[in-house]
Amino acid sequence: MLLAVGGTLVAAGCGGASGDAPDQADTAQGARPRRGGEVTILRASDIDGWDPDRAIQLASFESLPQVMEGLVRPARDGRSIEPGLASSWKLDPQAKTITFTLRRGVTFSDGTPVTSADAAFSVGLWRRGLSMGSLYRSITGTATPDPRTLVVRLDKPSTFTLTWLSNGSSVVVPKDFGGRSRTAFFARPIGAGPFVVAAYRPGQQIVLERNPRYYDRARPYLDRITYDVVTDPNQQLLRFQSGQADMIESVPLDLASQLPEDQREVLHPSATIHGIFVNAGKAPGSDIHFRRAVSLAVDRARYIEAVFGGMAVPAEGGLPPLVQGSVGCGCTYETGVEEAKAELAKSSYEPGAKVELVVDATTPSSTRAGETAAAQLRAIGIDVDLQKLEVQVLVDRQMKGEYDLSLGEVSSVSPTVGDIFGLIVATNGLYSGLPMRTISDAFDRLEVAQTDEQREAATRVAETWIHDNLPYIPTAYPDRLFAVSERVRGLDVTPFLWYPADRLWGG
Repeated sequence: MLLAVGGTLVAAGCGGASGDAPDQADTAQGARPRRGGEVTILRASDIDGWDPDRAIQLASFESLPQVMEGLVRPARDGRSIEPGLASSWKLDPQAKTITFTLRRGVTFSDGTPVTSADAAFSVGLWRRGLSMGSLYRSITGTATPDPRTLVVRLDKPSTFTLTWLSNGSSVVVPKDFGGRSRTAFFARPIGAGPFVVAAYRPGQQIVLERNPRYYDRARPYLDRITYDVVTDPNQQLLRFQSGQADMIESVPLDLASQLPEDQREVLHPSATIHGIFVNAGKAPGSDIHFRRAVSLAVDRARYIEAVFGGMAVPAEGGLPPLVQGSVGCGCTYETGVEEAKAELAKSSYEPGAKVELVVDATTPSSTRAGETAAAQLRAIGIDVDLQKLEVQVLVDRQMKGEYDLSLGEVSSVSPTVGDIFGLIVATNGLYSGLPMRTISDAFDRLEVAQTDEQREAATRVAETWIHDNLPYIPTAYPDRLFAVSERVRGLDVTPFLWYPADRLWGG
């Protein structure tokens, strides 16, 4: 999955911009946004479709709310939330409710009014979701006292739930899909976001055009955005450098030198954890001494230089940095060949036994990461069988437990550390197979935390457990690099890689 330091409790919001003029934040760079024009953006992978229950790729969390906006949306500081379809909200810890007030006059792109009944129907979809329904587990139901008021009932005063609702899969759709089947609706969705789907060719291209009925009359600034899926990073660069594209969403870090500095947008670091995921449900991963040996074997400084060209920092925890509630545990992920060999000798690993390391075969950077990790593990005596697989095969094998070790990344998709926290609980430690009681209890504490100190205390318990038990082995917090031409203005990317496309404009 795709899955803060600081940040105060977000308990209430007020209306966002709704006039004809750009807001002050959009003019802060010294130039007034212009309406009109179009941009072409390149991305390495397609969305998972328009159904939010299928969302796994980061591209999905970025794209879905551009068409189907949610009640709230991330603020551009990356650590709080701001109004979306709801103009205001109130969290009542005593009543265990969040009450949202919808904007006046807001409609779907076909002109149908957005009502609290639509929002309540959408909440039901989120709760029943197969992939992320557990992250809405505190919601017990809804009430709609009038067409503009939605009351979300909770089983506990969950502050996590409020922030999580800004993620890109918490989108509002018409009640009963406007009379269509779920499949038919998401084949050509109707939403109340800033854009409408003009064309979608799965695996190839998305074309979005301005929604003329969007509640903010000033935005979006662009008439059209075209997202082209180009898996080869060298082809991406060629198209960008020749002027055939205006932006690349995520450039492999080893290609940074091929971009002029004034065309780089760097997030340092991002709220992404790169690591080695362990199948602890079978030997040798079930042995804590083996997992410790793997962690000790990874020379994180050399790994970062080889894999990310130095554009990363060593991971200091197993949960994402730079989002609300994140905090290190004060633990140290140490490195040492001799220490790793000593731990391996204590384990049940038999010398010469093959240990399969599966990696994504689609990009040079991921295969290089596999080769680098394999070399460091072999140096301590682990006989690594490196398998380079297509992404879907890799995901399927990981979910089925048909692997020993796997390289991958997990990223926050909202302004709260709780999304990855909750995902770890839901996936038994991202498919490690280890018992999650300590993590689950800590997540319960995080949900009801009312202060930064309470949030950080809950997170610290989880971070300590991850360090001591190693359901996965954090290696790095990588930077993220966007290529942006001088023709694009208004790009503001959060640590979890979301950016409001409705604020982009042509320079």
